[in-house]
Amino acid sequence: MADKKHLTAAQGMDAACILFELNSKREHIVNLAFGAEIPEACLTEPGALPDFCAEWRAFVHATVTAGLMQHAPNTVLVGYLRRTGELLAATAKAEGASLPAQAVPVTEDSLNAFVDGPFAAYMPLLAQEKQHQCPVLFCRRLGYDEDSRIAPETLKKIQARLAAVMALVITAIWDKLDQYEIAAD
Repeated sequence: MADKKHLTAAQGMDAACILFELNSKREHIVNLAFGAEIPEACLTEPGALPDFCAEWRAFVHATVTAGLMQHAPNTVLVGYLRRTGELLAATAKAEGASLPAQAVPVTEDSLNAFVDGPFAAYMPLLAQEKQHQCPVLFCRRLGYDEDSRIAPETLKKIQARLAAVMALVITAIWDKLDQYEIAAD
């Protein structure tokens, strides 16, 4: 086994933020949505694609958080979680906001809705090694299980494709964090 790279707490938090950013780019999420063969009608109605992106980001944020729970001191985990608003503002900036990232409005209400809603839904699954349930939760939270445009067999295909991508993302993030020895500072 190769030696782990030693990081300070600040470097560990930065590494976690980079992992979030790399797996939360809008163009990659859009490709994922179409690759999962989600019916175009479900993605083109007003608000549908932003909702899909927000849900994916909640899954990624929970994945990074669960990885930090395994591979980093609590101080690094808490520091990463404190940067949630900053991470969400940066994604808003990357999606075309013309303001500096710190000026993109992430209200306390929207931050609380993100943390208490989708993020809180994925955390127990990832923390308790029940990640196989994430695709079903993802589809249920977006209403795909109740959408009459999505036949049950199509829903199963969507969930299978999401399961494959989610497994890859979880493995990539957790394996990367496992390569580090992060100090508590």
